Amino acid sequence: MQGISSKAANTLTNKYQYNSKEKQEKEFSDGFGLELLDYGARFYDAQIGRWHKTDNKAELYFATSAYVYALNQPTNAVDPDGNLVVFINGNHFGFSAPGASYWETKVYKTDANRSTIWNPRGGYLESRYFDREVQTQLGDNHTPRYYDGSVGGWHPIANSTVNGSAQGRIDEGYKQGKLDAKTIIDNLERDKSSGNIIETIKIVTHSMGGAYGKGFVAALKEYIKTLPVEQQKQIKISLVADFDPYQAGDITADPDINTTQYKHEGGKNILGMGWLANEDEKGLDKKDIKTNTGTSTDHSIFTFFCDISSLAEGIYKWNGVKWVKQ
Repeated sequence: MQGISSKAANTLTNKYQYNSKEKQEKEFSDGFGLELLDYGARFYDAQIGRWHKTDNKAELYFATSAYVYALNQPTNAVDPDGNLVVFINGNHFGFSAPGASYWETKVYKTDANRSTIWNPRGGYLESRYFDREVQTQLGDNHTPRYYDGSVGGWHPIANSTVNGSAQGRIDEGYKQGKLDAKTIIDNLERDKSSGNIIETIKIVTHSMGGAYGKGFVAALKEYIKTLPVEQQKQIKISLVADFDPYQAGDITADPDINTTQYKHEGGKNILGMGWLANEDEKGLDKKDIKTNTGTSTDHSIFTFFCDISSLAEGIYKWNGVKWVKQ
């Protein structure tokens, strides 16, 4: 087994293991190093199971040490580095791992006149990031969270009743939302003077992730309802954007959340898979279902770059019990 693992001869060291955080090691000439995991906001020492600085949100957890990891519940909680847009990917078929890499593609580099130019580091290609462009459009530069809406990917359509059906993915999204709801709400950005929550929750899905997202949102709303009313008034799920949701006819948009479905005009290009996700979600008005403004009919998330500019958070009014979409 060692021969085909990361320990095999002539293989690069895998520095992204626990929680996919980069391991800082062997920085010094004698082979020793910090032996820490880089979480961005602070470093985690796996040798002692502690941080080397206090939690930036320590005032929310007076009953717990500010140096522990994930409230001492590492089996069912993560430290996301606070703040988020939630991205839920679709089926990845093993070609790209779920997470940030799902939303990255290579495109030809061009100058202002739209002519191809040479990039010494990568030929004529450069990376373009769907998730980053979404965050720029929404004015949210905080660290996002990523979920695998296909619940494993590879061959879910044929091989699994869990992710092969919309309801199966709704259920999986609900389960994960139940696990993460408290962590997500606790880490929303707060006003430094008042302590009130000032960040909204935005959820962007693609393909199979559309159904998963419905369950995830339901779990978040369920948890929010358990909080004091004054805190509920501070929390808004301000946008759900479903790009080409697979089996959309089997999912229903939440009537209280600004939801937009983006799809292609199906049937034009069978090879391009434009037929795969051209159903309409239940509960949406026609104005909330937008046919892709580009020329492609492919199912790929990267054929929707042109629609990012239309993303916008909804307008809501508090009715004394809950936020209602206007």
